[in-house]
Amino acid sequence: MAEIMNVSVLYHQYVLLDTDAEAPDGSIDDYVNGNGLVSVNAEGTYASVMTGTPHGDIPVTFDVHPAEPALDTDGWDEVVDISMYFSGQGPMIGEPVGDDLLDAPLPGDEDDYRWWRFRLHARGRDTADHPGSPPEEHLIQVWPAERAPETRHKLTDQTGHRSRNPDPDYYAQAKAAEAAAADATELPHSVAYASQPMPPLTARLHKRR
Repeated sequence: MAEIMNVSVLYHQYVLLDTDAEAPDGSIDDYVNGNGLVSVNAEGTYASVMTGTPHGDIPVTFDVHPAEPALDTDGWDEVVDISMYFSGQGPMIGEPVGDDLLDAPLPGDEDDYRWWRFRLHARGRDTADHPGSPPEEHLIQVWPAERAPETRHKLTDQTGHRSRNPDPDYYAQAKAAEAAAADATELPHSVAYASQPMPPLTARLHKRR
């Protein structure tokens, strides 16, 4: 069963998450070693999907199958498989900040948790902010399957390339900022609390064009 949803995007990303799930680590090294499309926390309960669209809505087709569908990468720029852990309630999907989240239910009981395979497809990320270009589109195919390592079927757009290969000067700046943030945790609570919040690393990476 397939459903097309208008998913809210913010900071060049949308998320798929279970209730109370924690986001994956967003360090610069995680992005360099990642696939450039999606990152998942260790529990498989929270995934962050990078978009070319900085904010607004994009069409995402959520397509559930009883078994693994045939792989078809034609017409897509990026295709990656990941494992996630949900009940029949399925993930909530939408922007990483705020309450603009949609439900994407899965077959099964709402208390019956199990592993699922998610195949994420993306196209149009590189031209999402170009006037007159086709809209960015994503397809998420889901089927029940045991937990397995990430599989990178296709990685061809520049949005993902920039994530995996950031500008050297920016990489050094990001490492320094992470070290400073780590040091800030050693400061008195009142000083650390006064620090200015930063947008997610995905947004900062996209500014390096």
